[in-house]
Amino acid sequence: MSNRVRLLLSAGAGIPVGLLYGLVVRWLFGLDVPAGPEVSDAFIAFTNVLETMSIAFLFVVPVVIGALTVRIAPDEQRRSVPFALLMPWVSTILTLITVALLGMEAVICLVMALPIFLVLASLGGYLFRLPEDEIAPRSDRRQNMTLALLALLPFLVAPIEQRLPTPDRYPVVENTILIDAPVEAVWENIASVPLIQPEEQGFSAFHLLGLPKPLEATLSHEGVGGVRQATFENNLAFVETVTEWAPPYRISFSIVRDRDPRLPAPLTQIGGKYFDVLDGQYVVEPLADGRVRLHLRSTHRLSTTFNLYGSLWTERIMSDLQGYILRIIKARAEAGA
Repeated sequence: MSNRVRLLLSAGAGIPVGLLYGLVVRWLFGLDVPAGPEVSDAFIAFTNVLETMSIAFLFVVPVVIGALTVRIAPDEQRRSVPFALLMPWVSTILTLITVALLGMEAVICLVMALPIFLVLASLGGYLFRLPEDEIAPRSDRRQNMTLALLALLPFLVAPIEQRLPTPDRYPVVENTILIDAPVEAVWENIASVPLIQPEEQGFSAFHLLGLPKPLEATLSHEGVGGVRQATFENNLAFVETVTEWAPPYRISFSIVRDRDPRLPAPLTQIGGKYFDVLDGQYVVEPLADGRVRLHLRSTHRLSTTFNLYGSLWTERIMSDLQGYILRIIKARAEAGA
């Protein structure tokens, strides 16, 4: 074996360690232990505070993965800043891919976690690099103690985080589209939505990541109190109760996810502890040139300890979905005009 190959292999020695740590912690943070005589109350209480939707997991674990990856590498590589910043990405990406292959998490959730994981893994790697002016044995002793404490930090932070109040954030997302059709033609395509045919479906990157496409929306009866049943792929459905009915210009509705037991994860999170879609509204705005500007507005709730980061994704996803629906309405209204 050449020296170069041996050097490359030794440089990546920390990758499997970082990968193993990430997988073990993800398994522990995803445990759902039922009560029983064979399980101690202390262990149940311990696992109950370990949640993946937490700062302890999403913001601390990647730091440890990066630190492990760099700490175990040879001193020559550890002195390199690019190595300390970029090699942790390998461990992080391999961890997320393995989690997906094992079915421990949905792809869309892993994609949302990827940016913050990469940044924090680089931080962990940089913190555990070997400075040029440090003697390795002396630095190693200090870093080993720090790394041991850091590896335990997710389990120390989680119980504290559970005691903190979880703030609610209510982002409002609005999309608009210009439609070359009369107001009445547009209204006919928003009050209820006949089944969307396969050839009408378009492209969205979020659909490739597992989010379902919209299918149809039926209306029980016109007027306030009418119920729209909006259905998507994968048995996802929403019960939308009309709260404002002003044809042909405005319709508003509250939104509750239908509790279909066939719904796969992570779609079951909608309407749960962390995320919910609360209401929606269409506004048809006639323009002087005979066209229509159609507005679609919605409000959703985000309840996590990292709402600022989470809302960057939820607002993008909601905007993508609403834009997708508006394009279908536009095509139908213009075709029927």
